[in-house]
Amino acid sequence: MTSVPRETEVKTTKSKGYYVSGNWEGRAETPDELAARFLRMIDPFEEIDPVFSLWTSGRKRPRKFETIRDRYAEEIAAGVTTDDWGESVPSDGYWFSARTRDTPNNRSFAVRFKAGSVLKYSFTNHVTLTTSSLADPRPDADVVSYRVFRAALLAIVDAWEPVRAGAYSQQLIQLYASDSFFPAAWIQYLCPWLAEKITLPSTVLSEYLPNGGLLMSATTETFDVDNLAHLKAAQDMAAAMAPLDLLPWPSQRA
Repeated sequence: MTSVPRETEVKTTKSKGYYVSGNWEGRAETPDELAARFLRMIDPFEEIDPVFSLWTSGRKRPRKFETIRDRYAEEIAAGVTTDDWGESVPSDGYWFSARTRDTPNNRSFAVRFKAGSVLKYSFTNHVTLTTSSLADPRPDADVVSYRVFRAALLAIVDAWEPVRAGAYSQQLIQLYASDSFFPAAWIQYLCPWLAEKITLPSTVLSEYLPNGGLLMSATTETFDVDNLAHLKAAQDMAAAMAPLDLLPWPSQRA
């Protein structure tokens, strides 16, 4: 295992956007259970960086999150999946989201969920935290740091227990577009049973988490597609994921 060194972070804003995503298979959960997971994720976010201090949410209109926090399960329930006739389909989960507020556009984030689905699709449930700059297409370098994105990914892993999760730049995904469930990443998380199935590349930083999952990082700098060392590590990481795409998806573990 390669330990993560302490180094001076080099930041860049060349990419138009960065995001963290997590995916998991079918898991039956009620709106109350999903609301508890949401709070377990969002409360540690405030400790990561001040940009995550204040949020808005709401299906019909944006509301200050603190005003609906205690009844957030109702908001989630209102986002139940519906069929073509407008009938509720709880078996396909719930859709909900939140957005940071009182921050400049180039320092804002949005988080979106589909969760509670039990359908036998590959990774039917997911969460995505993304920079959501509108006026300026490039996010502030301070909010796309390794410090912020690693901590955000770990908070998502802790709250949602995904099968896989990763941090990416839009440029990286566009450069290596593929059908893989495990594309080239800046930071990659694998749950314990997936972590056992790969061989760690020597070019990436890796650490095993308390839950037995594996966290790999191409760099502790902000990912830059123009940096050949960053790209090489991301490519090596993606190549190591190849055995996982050969597994049956959906798996038999859901």
